[in-house]
Amino acid sequence: SQLDQKTLRNKTTRTIDKESKRQIVVDELIRFSTETQHDVMSILQAEGKSNKVENINAHWITNYINCTASADVIYKLAEHPDIKVIILNKMEKLTWDEKPIDAESIRGMTENITKVNADDVWDLGYTGKGVIVSVLDTGVNYNHVDLKDHLWDGGEEYPYHGYDFVNNDIDPMDDDSHGTHCAGTICGDGTSGTKTGMAPDATLMCVKVLGPDGGTLDMLSSGVEFSLDNGADILS
Repeated sequence: SQLDQKTLRNKTTRTIDKESKRQIVVDELIRFSTETQHDVMSILQAEGKSNKVENINAHWITNYINCTASADVIYKLAEHPDIKVIILNKMEKLTWDEKPIDAESIRGMTENITKVNADDVWDLGYTGKGVIVSVLDTGVNYNHVDLKDHLWDGGEEYPYHGYDFVNNDIDPMDDDSHGTHCAGTICGDGTSGTKTGMAPDATLMCVKVLGPDGGTLDMLSSGVEFSLDNGADILS
């Protein structure tokens, strides 16, 4: 089952503060998924004791559970009234295979900024300052000179400004360049000579959910939940 959106909205209507609204939504999604997943989780955990189920990962953002299970457990779950659908958590290719090429040397601003007059609103004070943007992609080259002054501070727990859900480690370094390109479109500040970022004072959270072979629904969901758990305002 899924949480009714009208009910969720009603719980936040009396709250003006953005952070409070955000926490209400997250708490409600977690509460709802925990309650509705209870019976199925009990089955999975019991079957896990006989090694028929491994890698159980419960998600609250869309109320589903990812795991590795034996055929007989899958058939058993298929008959459970709380289960709507069972699908394969397969790798999906979400970026193309074209290789990056050197860009023409331009000084000033790239067309994405001027096309929508983003630079005009900078003069009004709208530069992205105070806004955390999570880049859910192939990772980010956090050493890039146009980005390194705009990175989310993950403290000692996340010293490389995010997380890698492809390799399950704390280093979300980009191994493809696509994520770094997207990060530059968000807040590339022009240190290298050309401004590319629409919101040059925004803060980047680096979340790797795609590798050379693509990514899975589980990786993406984990990245979304990580971003929300750690204060991202916008998910890209």
